[in-house]
Amino acid sequence: MKSVLIPHQTSNNIYIRELGRAYEALGWRVVYGSENLLECNLSPDLVHLQWPEEMYRWRGDGTPTERVAHFEQSLARLRQRNVPMAMTIHNLAPHEHFDNPLDRRAYQFAISNASVIHHHCEKSQGWLGELYSFNPDTQHVVAPHGHYGAYPNTVDAASARAQLGIPPGAFVYLHFGLIRGYKGISNLLAAFDQLKLPSKYLLIAGQYSKPGGWAGLVERTQLVLKKRLSGNLKLVGTSIPSSEIQLYANAANCLVMSHRAGLNSGVAVLGMSFGKVVIGPALGCIESVLGSGRNVTFQPGSTQALTDAMAQCAAKPDLAADGAFNHQVAQQWTWTRIAQAVLDKLPCAA
Repeated sequence: MKSVLIPHQTSNNIYIRELGRAYEALGWRVVYGSENLLECNLSPDLVHLQWPEEMYRWRGDGTPTERVAHFEQSLARLRQRNVPMAMTIHNLAPHEHFDNPLDRRAYQFAISNASVIHHHCEKSQGWLGELYSFNPDTQHVVAPHGHYGAYPNTVDAASARAQLGIPPGAFVYLHFGLIRGYKGISNLLAAFDQLKLPSKYLLIAGQYSKPGGWAGLVERTQLVLKKRLSGNLKLVGTSIPSSEIQLYANAANCLVMSHRAGLNSGVAVLGMSFGKVVIGPALGCIESVLGSGRNVTFQPGSTQALTDAMAQCAAKPDLAADGAFNHQVAQQWTWTRIAQAVLDKLPCAA
């Protein structure tokens, strides 16, 4: 049995777990963990890298420069052993470190050493090529982000709202996932304030990553005040266990993404997997995901455009039917499709 190394942790990362299961379904043995890449203690038949920054930003010894060098040396040793590497493009650079030359260096090295680059939408290759150079023999494949049907989904809307303390008759907008600066929470709060909808309710759930600087202080103050003073806003600023994601998704009428930047987002796929209409920015592959279903997009960074999109979603004549259509679309985005697309470009590994 051939083996694939996915050098990331499975804990709290359904993307890695589902991708690994896809390779297993295709007859491959799967090994996880960054240490298996960084220490070069095995020679798999394939490495499938996801986020290069996980190899040097949050682990390892020495300075950031030394950790990047260690990452590069590890990839180079694998290539010397003729181990092919696939790389999925989740971001064009690490979130909130877009212009860091050290990250650009690490990304370029990984891209230069990839035999196959996997994109989540057709336009991703062009955007990536504006920032980095490709080897002429590098293969590119496109396969959509896999769906999240593996999450439990047995709680109905009424029960979910009762458990979360949300009024039964509210029109609930859910902002879900890690809360970070580029996700535009300040824009969302302003848009929600402007929205003329008597039954509106905003549910924000996800680990809060505190941004620095003056803008970060303003955002944190806004959130604290809104949480204390608003009767139509609920903030859960902690990581949500996998078993409880269904509570938040099923309590909502729709999901709302207020990103100001970004290439991909699993949140868009999550909303569609749970049969919800998603409001999101016309941005990167996010626009492609939303455009494949019956969703609502807006110009990123514009508070008024976001307000209008939220009103448009509430005015949909059959929100449930549109959500059901989105669920059907998402079900086609299988994880095996990703693994198979990569393997098809590696005749020696298939």
